[in-house]
Amino acid sequence: MKIVLAGNPNCGKSTIFNALTGAHAKTGNWHGVTVGETVREGVFDGVRVQISDLPGIYSLNAYSLEEKCAREVLLGGKYDIAVCVADALTLPRSLGLVRDMLVRQVRTVLVVTMCDLLKKRNGFLKDDVLSERLGIPVLCVNAHSRSDVARLKVFLMKECKAPPKKNACFFSAEEVLAGIYDGGERRESRAERWIYNPYFAFPFFFAVLLAVFFLAFGPCMPGTFLKNVLERLLSDKIGGALSALAENAGAAAAADFIRSAFSGIGMLLSFLPQLAILYLALFLMEESGYFSALAFMTDGLFGRVGLTGRAAFSVLMGFGCTAAAILTTRGLENKRLQTRVICILAYISCSAKMPVYLTVASCFFSQPFLAVAAIYFTGILLSFAAALLLRGKGGETFVLEIAHLQRPDALAALKSLLFSLKQFIIKIVTVVAAFLAVMWFLLSFSPTLQYVGRGAGSSLLACICKGLRYLFYPMGITQWQVALAAVSGLVAKESVAGMLSLFYGSDLTAVLSPSSAVAFVFFIMTCSPCISAITAAAREVGWKKALLIAAGQTGTAFVFSYIIYGMLACGAAAAALIASALLCVSAVYIIFRRIRIYAEIHRAKSAKTQRFHR
Repeated sequence: MKIVLAGNPNCGKSTIFNALTGAHAKTGNWHGVTVGETVREGVFDGVRVQISDLPGIYSLNAYSLEEKCAREVLLGGKYDIAVCVADALTLPRSLGLVRDMLVRQVRTVLVVTMCDLLKKRNGFLKDDVLSERLGIPVLCVNAHSRSDVARLKVFLMKECKAPPKKNACFFSAEEVLAGIYDGGERRESRAERWIYNPYFAFPFFFAVLLAVFFLAFGPCMPGTFLKNVLERLLSDKIGGALSALAENAGAAAAADFIRSAFSGIGMLLSFLPQLAILYLALFLMEESGYFSALAFMTDGLFGRVGLTGRAAFSVLMGFGCTAAAILTTRGLENKRLQTRVICILAYISCSAKMPVYLTVASCFFSQPFLAVAAIYFTGILLSFAAALLLRGKGGETFVLEIAHLQRPDALAALKSLLFSLKQFIIKIVTVVAAFLAVMWFLLSFSPTLQYVGRGAGSSLLACICKGLRYLFYPMGITQWQVALAAVSGLVAKESVAGMLSLFYGSDLTAVLSPSSAVAFVFFIMTCSPCISAITAAAREVGWKKALLIAAGQTGTAFVFSYIIYGMLACGAAAAALIASALLCVSAVYIIFRRIRIYAEIHRAKSAKTQRFHR
């Protein structure tokens, strides 16, 4: 049997989906969490059932990209029953979708969530009378209650086995809910008054970000303290003991491999405490409804650079994972806007870049916390600058579901945090570990497969990659090992820190000057994201456009990294020279563009018909 879950955005579909299947689909108290059909299997009384979670949709007259996806599935009819999930607090609005589904003869049942919040507002709902008036089964549930989830499974099994019947239901929400529903008192809470105050909202957001960064990266803070403990345990204690055993046994190559593996992988795994703080902060902002408020408050700011407030969701998700953030762009209003947001997401530093920043910052700055915070805020400014450059003509329509603020569920927060950390660990011990193992082999053996020691100039990889360093010469980087580490970020950004640790341990001062370190960090911050993010972009805009975006980001990253190094290393004279060159290039571009526009307008007539409009 197959069951599909449909409903308005932010009504609790994904929470029910996770409860029925045991999955870890993304949930959040804001619009656009589910951006594509997610399918998993669940077991109902020993019977395997396929359950599909659809993006939020208001009616079968699709508006956004994600709504069109849900509409295609609902009208395709390849399922046994459609569950329309409705939020009890916004039930009148949800009934519009129920009416559309019944008119189109979609076999539907109604599941109402958040009835506990309705009672807190002194509201009520008579679900049995509502079922009679609609002519379909209705059930009220709390997705966080095991007993309610068990009732829901029994309810769905019963309805799937029941014979289908024709629907002929034309109604208005006011008539159906008359006398059986009351939304209760809806007073603006003190928290909402502050959150929706523009003079408080923006300072509060930046204060929250600074507090999170300080807890994660500040000296003597939990994140830094636990990172140091974990790094000593993995790299020094366990890795040192195992490599000593291999060396005593006369296996020099094995000892070097163990040392390298624990140095790179151990260093990356030591960032788990700091990542846990970042992930937890993001989850709490999602589940509390703060993301929705932030999107509403920042719409004016995003509108100035040609975006809408919905882009705030993708930008904030970019702090966690660029690939996941790219998938959320399906919730945007159109393809043109989606492409622009995908272009700027490379400048939002994801969690995978954080180990690189800390590795470099800890070598050159006495206060790594301030350096990392500055890097993250610089990325935000760069993303806005890129959006402004890519801004098209005309404005964008902005439609948003304002979520109600609520206290996040502690158990759900813990489950989400553990799942995110598990995903990071799996990536490190599989993809990154395999990549580092291959790199160690290529760096330790000559073309004749003779062991020459890690990083030797006669190794296989040295012979292949020495040409890479010439791309990084204008950044003051002369070591091919550093160039290779930077390029390895295309596989996974975590591998950059792993490769640097593989070559130089925790001290980079011998191979990087302060100026070249800044240029290197800027390159990592602005170059193309990893292959998983490029693949996610290709699914949204096509491979050709995704590869062009990645190439453009990498090219501009090289150019501006060269400029930054020149300005830092050579001083005011270089800055003046570079500024003059940029002005000349800009002037030539403007003149060329005006000439081209004039030529297109005043094009000579020919016998052949010219098509001015596509």
